[in-house]
Amino acid sequence: MVLQLLSVSFEDTSLGMNGTRTEDGHMLSVMFDHLASESQADDTDAVAQVRRAEGVVRCNGSGWVSVQLRGATAVVGDHGYAYAVGWANGRRLRAAGDVPGEPFATAVTAPVGADGALRLSLLLLAQRDLAVAASAAACWVDSIDIAVAPGTRARHGA
Repeated sequence: MVLQLLSVSFEDTSLGMNGTRTEDGHMLSVMFDHLASESQADDTDAVAQVRRAEGVVRCNGSGWVSVQLRGATAVVGDHGYAYAVGWANGRRLRAAGDVPGEPFATAVTAPVGADGALRLSLLLLAQRDLAVAASAAACWVDSIDIAVAPGTRARHGA
C-alpha cells in the first residue's frame, strides 16, 4: 500500500493553522499565523516564554516521511535566546537562526507509526536579556512541510 498523508490537526486552535495537501497525498503543508513565543522588554520574569503545539498527521499506510520546519528568530541583547525544538514520532528537530532575524529551516525523517499517525510536538522558547532594559527575543514557526520519503514511494510502486 502506498503511504498517503490524509489530514493534520493541532490541539491548540488559536495557532491560525491552514493546511493543504497534494491530490495524491504525498505532500502536506501546514502554515501558521500565530505559532510564536515572545519575550518583550516589559517581561520581568526570569522564566523563558514558552509556546507548545501538539499535532497529529493521520496517514494511510506505513513508511517514512520527511518533516521540514521553517521559521525565524530575533534576539536583541547578548544573553537572550530563541529556539524551536520539536519531535516527529520521537525524532528530534532543533532550530535556531544562525543569524537572529533571518529564517531557519530544519528537517528530520521519521517513521509513521503502526497506528497510521505521525505525532508532532513543538516547543518554542524565547528569553530576552534581563540585564538589558530594551532587549527582546522571539521565535516563530511559519510552516511545516511533510512529504512521503521517496524510498517509501518506490518500495510500494508509486
